[in-house]
Amino acid sequence: PTSQPHNLMAPPNSPFSWGSALSILYVAFRVSTANLAPITDCDEVFNYWEPLHFVLYGTGMQTWEYAPQYALRTYAYLLPMAGVAKGLQFVLDWLPLSIVQQLPSLLLLPDVMQGSSSVISSLGSQNKPLLFALLRSSLAVFSCYSELSFLNAIHDCISPNVAHWTAICSWAAAGNFHANQAYLPSSTVMILWRLSAAYQLKGRHVGAINWGLLAVLAVGWPFCAVLFVSTGCWTLWKAVCKSSQAFAEGRRAANSTTLGSVLRVLKRVATRATVLQGIVMGIDYCYYDQLVSPIWNIFAYNA
Repeated sequence: PTSQPHNLMAPPNSPFSWGSALSILYVAFRVSTANLAPITDCDEVFNYWEPLHFVLYGTGMQTWEYAPQYALRTYAYLLPMAGVAKGLQFVLDWLPLSIVQQLPSLLLLPDVMQGSSSVISSLGSQNKPLLFALLRSSLAVFSCYSELSFLNAIHDCISPNVAHWTAICSWAAAGNFHANQAYLPSSTVMILWRLSAAYQLKGRHVGAINWGLLAVLAVGWPFCAVLFVSTGCWTLWKAVCKSSQAFAEGRRAANSTTLGSVLRVLKRVATRATVLQGIVMGIDYCYYDQLVSPIWNIFAYNA
């Protein structure tokens, strides 16, 4: 019988499965502390929050990296967060005002916002500070999902003890306190790498490669490609092993074993990368009004 891939978020007897008591506490802690961490990188403000404000409202300061003659940043990285922002804004407009007024306290915002119910009432659908806080909390939720997926995979495929110690170290790490809700490519790559590693541990190699392609091509930080070299090598190795096993069992011809398996994997990866890169360049064309590749531009600029 063939082994089936593990369920990524619901392994048996795992305390880190999505919806378990521990996972709820984990998410609650990350979300509640998301707005206590300061923004320590000016790039986060001017290269991502300001352009996101431009995408959402049509106004915002532009850094030189977004100037068409340089085009070092991709707008494809901003659009998913813009979609989240529009969804949150819809929810804020739909919720009763009494509930909206309680959100600053739940999000542990500063006292100046917690006591400003009249300001919240007057702002209405243009409550940008509250939306900003909700977006940071949403980033913390996404990060928690990847973190719990990674811990699940370690628990189910390596050792429960290793998973428990990894969770303790991750929970107490100062770096995670700052990175979980940071709107930066490096933080997003952290999220995607953990998802890729979880998929790889679970034997879902196609998904692991897809998360890696998103990190390299859609985030706008191509230097992270080195993180996924081992993922690619392991995927090729597993393809070769699977092909060799099929040949040994007489289910495949000898001339279609090793080289053919490697070429098939490389072809699929190249096809997915080409499609994804085409989508990213199409999005950037709509904003830069010219055909550009920010991935190549930022790589060439830093070379």
